[in-house]
Amino acid sequence: MVRAVLFDVGNTLILANPRFWLFPLLERRGLKPTKDPRQAALEAFRFYEENHLKARDLESALALWRAFHRRLLAGMGLEAHAEALAQELVSRWKDPALWPLTPGAKEVLEALRERGYRLAVVSNWDVTLPEILEVVGLKGYFQHLAVSALSGYAKPDPRLFQEALEALGVAPEEAVHVGDSEADLLGAEAAGVKALLFDPLGQNPKALPRLSAVLDFLP
Repeated sequence: MVRAVLFDVGNTLILANPRFWLFPLLERRGLKPTKDPRQAALEAFRFYEENHLKARDLESALALWRAFHRRLLAGMGLEAHAEALAQELVSRWKDPALWPLTPGAKEVLEALRERGYRLAVVSNWDVTLPEILEVVGLKGYFQHLAVSALSGYAKPDPRLFQEALEALGVAPEEAVHVGDSEADLLGAEAAGVKALLFDPLGQNPKALPRLSAVLDFLP
């Protein structure tokens, strides 16, 4: 019997694709990428993944985000604006507009809480995540936040999942994990947890097309 649901954050509860949070800002400034934004995003997020475990205090986390934004903007061909925009984005790191919620995120969490499920986050993120979840109105739904930079290990390491399971007091077979990446699938599987793959862009036919579909898999 499933008693708990674990959630990834980036591209699961929060839309991480730059088209949702960066493109509107660029449009307001009259700026357009001159290079492939998809490739720029892949490289910038790879840089973040490689370095986020070291961002265990606010100063190092904001420095990482500043470097991330510079790389992303420069990769889009906006080198002349990269430094100023990176500084602005970091100064606004608590602005909910920079962390748009996936459609249905609050409704799904509310429905799961009403059904009595225990909820936890299992996310590869730096030390800022708890405050980000607070400003977007999601933190209160969770009994535990397993954040890689705070725990010292990142998905697909199963220990991040095991931390959440122990905190919730449930066995692996009593939990389901919802995430968007291979690291989510591999990490959950290694921890003995069933994984549900979600694609916020609706491009993967093997993934859930909308977050609310999670409710169809649970009693």
